[in-house]
Amino acid sequence: MRTVTTFAFVVSVLAAVHAQSHPVKDSHPSLRETLQWMHNAFPDSRSFSEFSLGQTREFNFAVPPNSETPACTVTIVDHWVDGGKRKTRDTIINLSLVDPESIKWNTDDTLHKDTGQLVMVSTDDKKTIVTKMEKEDTKPYLTQRVFISFLGPEYAERFAKAFKNAVILCGGKPSTF
Repeated sequence: MRTVTTFAFVVSVLAAVHAQSHPVKDSHPSLRETLQWMHNAFPDSRSFSEFSLGQTREFNFAVPPNSETPACTVTIVDHWVDGGKRKTRDTIINLSLVDPESIKWNTDDTLHKDTGQLVMVSTDDKKTIVTKMEKEDTKPYLTQRVFISFLGPEYAERFAKAFKNAVILCGGKPSTF
C-alpha cells in the first residue's frame, strides 16, 4: 500500500512541475490579440460593395500611451466612390456598450449569394454607436445597431466570434430584456 501511495505522490508532484513549466494558454485571446487580428484581417475580408462601389475598409483601435491594454473603442472606416467623389464613413463602437448576446452572423438574410452578415446591438438598444461621414455637412448620428457584410460567409462567423470576445473582455453586458 505504501508503494501505491508513494507512486501517486510522485505522479502528482511531476504533474505539478510539468504544469508550471508548460502553462496552459488561456483558450480566449487577449483583447489586444483579438483587436489586432480583426485589424489585420478586416481589409481582406471584403464585402460585395467592394465590387459595386469600389469599397475598401479598415478596422482600427488605439492603445493609450503608457498602457499595455487597448481602449475599448474601435472604429470601422469604409471608403467608396459615389458619383465620382470619394466618400468615407466612420462607425465608432464602444465595445463595453454592446450586448455580447446580440452578436450574430447569418447568411440567410443577405442580398447576394455567398455573402455573410454580422449584426450587433448595443445593450438595451441604447443609441451609443456613432456614425459620421467625412467632409459632409451632416452631423454624426447615433444608432443602436451595426450590420457588417462579408463576401465570404466564413469571415462573418469569425468576426462575430472575435467581436463577442472583445465585447466580453471590455465588460459588455447583456440587455435587460
